[in-house]
Amino acid sequence: MVLSFVCVIVLVVAYWLWRIALRPTSRRYGWDVLWRVACLIGVVRIGALLLGAATNYSSGWAQIPGYFLQMTGLPELYLVRGMRTTPLKWAMAASTLLMLSSFVWAALLVWVANRLRRAT
Repeated sequence: MVLSFVCVIVLVVAYWLWRIALRPTSRRYGWDVLWRVACLIGVVRIGALLLGAATNYSSGWAQIPGYFLQMTGLPELYLVRGMRTTPLKWAMAASTLLMLSSFVWAALLVWVANRLRRAT
């Protein structure tokens, strides 16, 4: 049930991206916006990851919000799940991966914003 729901969501998003790819671009947002958005995404996701990883050493209720903070790194964190036995290496590898993927997410957001914005 969950897998079919995820597949439907992926198909709807792919169709939507394909439809807006046909639109002419306005080129309103450029590299400066891309860098700002990527840095903002990276700071938020890496900060949440490291704060969540710090709560793993607690034995109390703080692990619950820490777990949800670490989920902000999904789906990229699945690529480094084999390093979970060494927390320091895992945090460094996950932070590097999140930093790199932040530029991909920002590029997608800027691309969509350029396509949705009408040239005046």
